[in-house]
Amino acid sequence: MFFGVLIGLLLGCIVGAGLVGVYIRQNPPVYAGGAYPKELTQNYQQHYLAMTIDSYLVNRQVDVVRERLKTFDTVTKVRALGRWSAVYMASGRIDAAQAINDLAVQLKNAEGWTPEEISTAVSQLAIEFEADQAKYQGLTTFAGALDLVASETPAAEQPAQAEQPVQAPPAAQAEPGGRGWLSTILLCLLVLVLLALIGFILYRRLGGKKKPARPQVVWEGEGPPPVRTWTGTYTSDRATFDESFTVETEGGAFVGEVGMSISESVPAKTADGKIQAFDVWLFDKTDITTYTTLLLTPTAYTDPRIERSVSANPQLNAVLAEPGTEFTVEGAAIRVEGKVKEAVVGGNDEWFDRLVVHLDVFIKEGADLKIGTMDIPDEYKV
Repeated sequence: MFFGVLIGLLLGCIVGAGLVGVYIRQNPPVYAGGAYPKELTQNYQQHYLAMTIDSYLVNRQVDVVRERLKTFDTVTKVRALGRWSAVYMASGRIDAAQAINDLAVQLKNAEGWTPEEISTAVSQLAIEFEADQAKYQGLTTFAGALDLVASETPAAEQPAQAEQPVQAPPAAQAEPGGRGWLSTILLCLLVLVLLALIGFILYRRLGGKKKPARPQVVWEGEGPPPVRTWTGTYTSDRATFDESFTVETEGGAFVGEVGMSISESVPAKTADGKIQAFDVWLFDKTDITTYTTLLLTPTAYTDPRIERSVSANPQLNAVLAEPGTEFTVEGAAIRVEGKVKEAVVGGNDEWFDRLVVHLDVFIKEGADLKIGTMDIPDEYKV
């Protein structure tokens, strides 16, 4: 009987492998032809768009932006540009907002955006920014840069159009050969049942034992548990060190990023090229600000150059990295609680030979992560 089970298992694997091969040939995976940003989830698409716009503010290369956004439709591009123009305008970064407006004008001229597409995107943003007068004003400036005027947004006609029920497309007719695919699916189900039966027989015959459940980690601190935990280790044989991760709500909404890297805020290297300073940083999307805590060796901690840099930057804080040192990096909606697990310094306490840091990331209770609403002017209604 045992040999019969093995033969059945072997035949099941052969049949299953053949069916899987047929399915893959009929439905090639996405990576076979290359994946695109448009195929990301909605949250990561928004994150990609934001990073593309931020990159433009640094290098001002319109061709690069066009290449990176070529798979997105016009409404999505206009909506992303308008949102970040309004956000930067509301936060006082007028130069950045104007640069985004200029980018939108260049893309409009190069790609031939229509007034209808621009009006649709602006109307959607107007709904989002109704309760925020500053962002709404920034959106108005953005729309003006694209020559959006009341006559180009037929508000009188569109409500009637909106009331028309959307008709569902007619059901697709079954293609010839559909029964063959049905037979294939039934055969796959039969193979799965057969494999399950074989597995059950082997389990009973060999007397498989259930492994004990892995103990679940329990949060022992005060308040809600962290949304992310991370531990990073740097050793002196590493030429570079730059690690980061995103922070999201339970629903998958992007809130910010947290990371640790060789410092770019202050002189990070000694005269011998050894590392004496690390940045533990937090980007909080709700206030569009990056907060940084420096982890320093004893020598760097007393360096006058570093002291001046820290004093000149209100978003910068410095701590002496010793085993057991605890620190906090805090934004409007995110709080990072860090602890130095290990700190081995070399030379005359000048550089790090080894540094181990643990981070617990929390989303603050009661943090406002939503966008309000207010009335839309007629010229922006769709």
